[in-house]
Amino acid sequence: MYLARIKLDPKRSAGMDQWAVMGRAVRRAVDPDPGSDARVLWARTSPGTLVVSSDTAPAWGKIPGATSAAIHPMPRHAEGETVRWELITAPTAQRGTEPAEEGPRPRGKRVPLPEEEFEDWLDGKFAGALSTTSVRWKHLGGRPARYHFTGEAVVQDSEALQELCLNGIGAGTATGAGLLLVSSMAPQ
Repeated sequence: MYLARIKLDPKRSAGMDQWAVMGRAVRRAVDPDPGSDARVLWARTSPGTLVVSSDTAPAWGKIPGATSAAIHPMPRHAEGETVRWELITAPTAQRGTEPAEEGPRPRGKRVPLPEEEFEDWLDGKFAGALSTTSVRWKHLGGRPARYHFTGEAVVQDSEALQELCLNGIGAGTATGAGLLLVSSMAPQ
């Protein structure tokens, strides 16, 4: 698994500010076969920075406006380690459908969560992998509404954390949401 930080020239990346367009470009750069099962997550953390997590190292030169890239194996964190984490996602839940008496249970409608439910939602998503010690968020916009979460946590299960980083969290993983970035705390 690889983690790539790609520098973009916003003047040369016309149209790449749209999440669906960026998603298609990232997917083509990582895996040109649309029928494959390659895992790809990405997030545009600033107008000039694109972060991509993928099974294979991306051919970053195929992304419009890309000027350089730093590609590294995805880091692993030890249990008990205190880490910083960052996540851009759209917190949603399925709500509003009564179970039927017969047949499969119908799926509820996916609705955005109110901000007062964010910490519980994150605790549920991180369950077993991370124990959060601080959480902050900023509204980014979009439909469903995207938020940029940051915080600190203690690693509970290194393998479970790796799976969260590989599979993503929340809605919109194809359009630049769900990528969990985790880094070691700098020694004080």
